[in-house]
Amino acid sequence: MTRSIGKRKPHFKNVIPKDPAIKPFADWVAGNRNFYAGFRRWLREGGYSYSALNTYGVAVRLALGYLDEPYWTIDPETGLDRVREYIGIHYTSAATRKEYSKGLAKLAEYLRVLHGRPRREKQLNWPYYLNPLPEWLAENVRTYITHLRRRWPPEQHYRSTLEILSHLTLCLRWMAVHTDLTGIDAITPHLWYDYLEARLAAGISPVTLNGELHRLQTFLLFLEDEGQPVCRRMLLVDRLNEGTRLPKDVPVGQLRRLLDEIQAEATASHTTKRRMGLMDRAWFLLMLHGGLRTCEIRRLKLSDIDWESRRLRIEQSKGLKDRIIYLSQAACDALQAYLVQRGPDFALPELVFIYRHQPMSVRYCQVRLRTYGRRCGVQIAPHQLRHSCGTLLLNAGAPALTVQTILGHKYVETTLRYARLYDGTIAVDYYRAMAQVERCLALEERSEASPPRAGELLPLLDLFDRGELNETQQNALQALRSGLQALTKQEVNLNIEDVKVLT
Repeated sequence: MTRSIGKRKPHFKNVIPKDPAIKPFADWVAGNRNFYAGFRRWLREGGYSYSALNTYGVAVRLALGYLDEPYWTIDPETGLDRVREYIGIHYTSAATRKEYSKGLAKLAEYLRVLHGRPRREKQLNWPYYLNPLPEWLAENVRTYITHLRRRWPPEQHYRSTLEILSHLTLCLRWMAVHTDLTGIDAITPHLWYDYLEARLAAGISPVTLNGELHRLQTFLLFLEDEGQPVCRRMLLVDRLNEGTRLPKDVPVGQLRRLLDEIQAEATASHTTKRRMGLMDRAWFLLMLHGGLRTCEIRRLKLSDIDWESRRLRIEQSKGLKDRIIYLSQAACDALQAYLVQRGPDFALPELVFIYRHQPMSVRYCQVRLRTYGRRCGVQIAPHQLRHSCGTLLLNAGAPALTVQTILGHKYVETTLRYARLYDGTIAVDYYRAMAQVERCLALEERSEASPPRAGELLPLLDLFDRGELNETQQNALQALRSGLQALTKQEVNLNIEDVKVLT
């Protein structure tokens, strides 16, 4: 009962839309009401809050009421275009149109799940990257991208293609504007150095420019293998000196603070926060204890987990290499606790880490670590967890070859640079060796110390005289005192002569 009017709050089942073109909930075609209930349940299983359920639910009720057809006849790609046109005409608020558009996108995703259709891939803006180039060069770039895509997993096609295009065509577009590229042999070191000067003047770092040079030289090598006459001198251009870049691990104290924040989220009373906290704790420990990359976390499948042996199988990772990762007890427990909240297998894809019915995005780990870091005053990137894994293992005494296998490096030199021997190993070795050096120096100082003078021994004789001595001992002591007094006079006379000589 509402306090204002003393009646029940209106429910969407009893609300009559103002526009007669939209059928009310009670008049929907058979099956659509159960479909709508399943849609809300699907959102809830994906971790959406009740406010999101209500917002998206309004858009879905609008779509089903306006289309007035069974849900199984609605095409996820083009079937909702009529609804989008209706919203654009009848709703003037930009915020409302934006929220309704999100709701329609989730409806299309749910329809694809029910129809068994794959997700629609993002479309690249090829004209933006290739239109400024000559036709022959644009065609070569397309051929090169097609060649590279054979080595990439399907889920990485869009992002990897976008990365290659953005780095490679940046210099090619500049060259096409500043010179007449009549053939691939026109790309010479002189032209590259002109581009380099312009980029350095714009404040671009040597690291970025070396990456662009690598992309360009790899592209030219591919064309040379294809039989095209490239400029060989361009393949010999050296990289800029960018200095030695050491990996950045995270101090143990900061890792503890981060883990405490994640643990607090994993035990929160709020359902959505607890679910996200459980998922964050699982991938955090997998990266910290197992050295996994972010891409390996996102691609991890349920079938890759061997619970009996507590192992993970990483397939076709960087460099198309497979390897085995062993699960620590903490990581194993965290992963099992998350999978309980993840949802039923039949309702979700086979991937382990799912966020709102989608595979974990590239930026998810970065954003979540930034959120936790703001709470506890720690600034960290996801890949630093992999750095820290190697560093902690080496400091704990793990052989370098073992760490190399765990991290999946081709060369052990990469492991020693990537997970450098830091505080736990170098510091201990240094202080152990320095303690031995200090002991040697102390012994040398004692062995080279000058003998005491005669005047320094006379007070010691006075101490002996205070005791009970017989007549013979007293005579010997007196004779020793007389001899030391004579030596003292000689030392004083020698010092006086030394002063006279110096003056």
